[in-house]
Amino acid sequence: MPTNRAKTARTRYVVVALGMLAATACGREAATAAQDARLSPRPIDPASVTVSGASAGGYMAGQFHVAYSDLVQGAAIIAAGPYRCAEGSLRHGLGRCMKGDEEIPTARLLEETSQLAIDGAIDPIAGLADDRVWIFHGAADPFVGVAVADALETYYRALVTPDSVVRVEHPQAGHTFPTSDPTAPACTAVEEPYIGNCGLDGARTLLGHLYGELVDNRTPRPTGLIEFDQRPYAEASGSAGLADRGWLFVPQDCEAGGEARCRLHVVFHGCKQGGSFIGDAFIRRSGFLEAAEANRVVLLFPQVEPSFQPLNPNGCWDWWGYEGEDYATRNSVQLRAVRAMVGDLLGEAREAP
Repeated sequence: MPTNRAKTARTRYVVVALGMLAATACGREAATAAQDARLSPRPIDPASVTVSGASAGGYMAGQFHVAYSDLVQGAAIIAAGPYRCAEGSLRHGLGRCMKGDEEIPTARLLEETSQLAIDGAIDPIAGLADDRVWIFHGAADPFVGVAVADALETYYRALVTPDSVVRVEHPQAGHTFPTSDPTAPACTAVEEPYIGNCGLDGARTLLGHLYGELVDNRTPRPTGLIEFDQRPYAEASGSAGLADRGWLFVPQDCEAGGEARCRLHVVFHGCKQGGSFIGDAFIRRSGFLEAAEANRVVLLFPQVEPSFQPLNPNGCWDWWGYEGEDYATRNSVQLRAVRAMVGDLLGEAREAP
C-alpha cells in the first residue's frame, strides 16, 4: 500500500493534471469563442474596397490605401497629409505634418514609397495608378495647414491618374468632417462629434467620387449598425492599441444570403473621435449610414483606444509609430488587424493560428 506521503504526492499530481486539462480545455474554448466572434462574410464585391478618414484617421486611410493598394480601389482623406509624412517621428507629426511649419519632403516620401514596394513591405505602387482619390481641406483649419494638403495632393498626383484626384478646399471649414446637417455645429467649429455644417454632404460626396454616381439617399432611418468584438483581431496582430469593440453597418440588401453584390468602405476616425470619447455620435451624424443604406455599401468603423502604454492619450490611429517602426507597412500591427477584418467580411480564407 502506498504511504501517506505517496498518496499526497499522487493526489497533487492528479490535481495538477486535471488543472492542466481544464486549462487546455478553457484555452480551446477561448480560441473557439474568439474565432466565432470574428466578422461573418457578407456578399461584397472584393474589387469594391475603399477607405476614408479625417485627421489622424486620414493619415491612417492613406497608409491602408498605399500598403494594400492591390486591394483598395480608392481613398478619401480629410485634413491630413501624405503617406509616411511623419517618417516615424512625433516631432515631424506635430510639426510639418500638421502645422506645415516646414516643408514636407514629398519627393523623398515618393522615393521611400517606391523602395518599400520593391522591398515587398507594401503592395506594388502600380496598384495605385487607376484608383480614385478625394481630398478635403478647410481653409479655416487651425490645426492642419494648407501646405499639408498641398503635399498630399502632390503625392497622389505622382502615383494616381491625375484626373482621378479631386481636391476640395473649403473656404469656411475648420478642422471638421463636412456635412449638410443643419443641426451640426458650425463649419468653423472644432467640437464633438467633429462634424460641421459646411453645406456639403461629405459622406455622400466622397462615396460618389470613389464609386461613381449614387442613388438618392432619402431612406428611412438606417438600422443596420452593430457592434463587433475587435479583440480577436488585436490578439492575432499583436496590437495593444485597438479598442475592444468596433462598429459595422450592413444595409438590408447586404445581409448574408442576399443576392445583391455590395461594396465595402472602411472609415477611420480621428483623434478623440472614436467610441471611447463620443460613442457612436460621429457614425450616426456624419451622413455615412444614409448614403450607404441607399447604395448597398457596407461600412466598417474600426476603433482605437486611448492609452498611456502605448502612449496614445487622444485615441489616435498610429501614423507616427507608437506601436512600432513598421506602422505604415503591411507589418503594422494596426494595419494587419483591420486587413483581417476586411478579409473576414470578404470571406477570404483565414490564416492558421
